[in-house]
Amino acid sequence: MKKPFFLLAFAAIVLSVEAQSLAKKYVLIEHFTNTKCPVCANKNPAFYNLIQQYPNDVRHLAIHPSFPYNSCLIYLANPAENSKRTSVYPITGTPQVAVNGTLIPAGSALLPAPTLQNALGQTSPISIQVQEGGAFPTKTAQVTVRTHGAAPAGAYKIYAAVAEKTVNYTSPNTEQKHYDVFRAMLPNIYGQNITLPPVGGTVSFNYTYNFTAPSGWTSNFDSLYILAFVQDTMTREVLNTGTRFDPVALSAGEAAVPQAVRIQPNPATDAAAVFLPGEQVERVEVYSFNGNRVYTGNETQSEWIDIPVAALLPGIYLVRLTGRNGIYVGKMLKE
Repeated sequence: MKKPFFLLAFAAIVLSVEAQSLAKKYVLIEHFTNTKCPVCANKNPAFYNLIQQYPNDVRHLAIHPSFPYNSCLIYLANPAENSKRTSVYPITGTPQVAVNGTLIPAGSALLPAPTLQNALGQTSPISIQVQEGGAFPTKTAQVTVRTHGAAPAGAYKIYAAVAEKTVNYTSPNTEQKHYDVFRAMLPNIYGQNITLPPVGGTVSFNYTYNFTAPSGWTSNFDSLYILAFVQDTMTREVLNTGTRFDPVALSAGEAAVPQAVRIQPNPATDAAAVFLPGEQVERVEVYSFNGNRVYTGNETQSEWIDIPVAALLPGIYLVRLTGRNGIYVGKMLKE
């Protein structure tokens, strides 16, 4: 009697995500740095070491202003938008960070650990889901905002930042790796006005980004991703942040709600696979439509996940992937 109930519950998760009372709030850290700044090279390593301890809680975006050196190569890749985003805050030097829209005073540490820890474990009245598509040289994204609870009154905008996960470039200040580098804002640096929907409702935005190679470093199209956030234009408070790496609609203290995945080919005959960029899958499970688990694979630790198909009987199967950043599910047809 448990199998039909399990199957119905599992299928319901695949098809929809119910509104939660409040959603998990990801900490957005806007990091203002400069590739010719020696102080940045001195302070950035400890900062990276700190935020990398919270990969499931912190979202980082590195913006490169023109100061102290306007010949910074990454600044020059998009000087207008780097400058405009910097002007949102009263910043006069680098490095400096803003946490959820609040500028942190410059000090001996770029981001004191207690300051970050105070921002963790918060909730938000909205969640943001990012789904990406497209192929070189065009990236597409759909950003969906879901309302989970009453939001404070405000004049909100939604921003979709194109970021490059890792830039390998030995800069004049000796830094060799530059993380989550801001490349452009969609649809433009000013963002879009957003009216938050009623509780349980959603609103979606579609974006397109045409990739152009920067001058001075080898850019990786597959390393690009969209970091979306909703911000109050008056107070600068960031309500929440979303990327493709996030589980869907987390509520505080709750387990991840599975995300739907695309399985190819589908229908399948001999073999099928899933590609989850930026994820490391630790467990693969395949269930028949009557709830029987017909396959389990452990510790693949890869973005590419092969799904065994040849030995399966024809029919509909549910595939469940457990990764470091969430749980992913999909429906597969075996011919």
